[in-house]
Amino acid sequence: MPFRDNKKPKFEDKEFTADVSNEDFTRHDMVRVFAVGKVFTKISFKQANFLGCYFRNCRFIECDFTGAFVKETNLRGSQFENCTFRYTAWEKSHLDDDFLDRCLPSEENLARDLVRSLRVNFAEIGNYEAVNRAASIEVHLTGQHLYKAAYSKESYYRSKYKGGERLSHAAQHARWKVLDLLWGNGESIVRILISCSLAILAVSALYSREAKLSLADALMESIWQFWGKQYAQAMPPIYALALTITQFVAFGLFMAILVKRLSRR
Repeated sequence: MPFRDNKKPKFEDKEFTADVSNEDFTRHDMVRVFAVGKVFTKISFKQANFLGCYFRNCRFIECDFTGAFVKETNLRGSQFENCTFRYTAWEKSHLDDDFLDRCLPSEENLARDLVRSLRVNFAEIGNYEAVNRAASIEVHLTGQHLYKAAYSKESYYRSKYKGGERLSHAAQHARWKVLDLLWGNGESIVRILISCSLAILAVSALYSREAKLSLADALMESIWQFWGKQYAQAMPPIYALALTITQFVAFGLFMAILVKRLSRR
């Protein structure tokens, strides 16, 4: 059989009693390892497993966590400076929210995958504010990745995405952009309000030209019609229908955002 033993060196129930630098812990199992206020400099934690560990108020400087798996580990108060977190996976671990600002990979697709793992992790520990923030960052990174896959001239994207696949990503980006402008891809109530206001303004402009009213009067009538009321005179059916559709769509999108955010709890 084309297999071989894949046993990892294990540190179990240990405590770091001093600062550590230039060590190689690649493919190690760290089980209930403990450290408080220590500095880790240029350490390789590639494909290491952190299981039930406690690293409180530690500093990690230029450490490599590529492919690491972090589960039920406490990293509260720890700082990460120029560290690498590509392909890491997280479960039920505690870390500060600013990790999302300081530690994401430069590659949009890898950053998106890391944020997705962190979003699930934050949900598991009940940090719902961080869940919503991670979801917004994930949506933004998805848009960046789709744009670069479709239009970037960087050699990586042009060698990986060609022909029909490039056109597919262009179509996906166009869809993403429309939904982002409409309601922030399900993450922005403000975008719904802006879209709704623009729709009402557009109907008001068309109605004012047809009925020879001032824009202010047409806008007032459109606002009342949007809420199902009549202001001074009945609007033409086509405009009333447009405003009614806008109302139902806006209400549906608003409820969808509420349900989505509540479902993360």
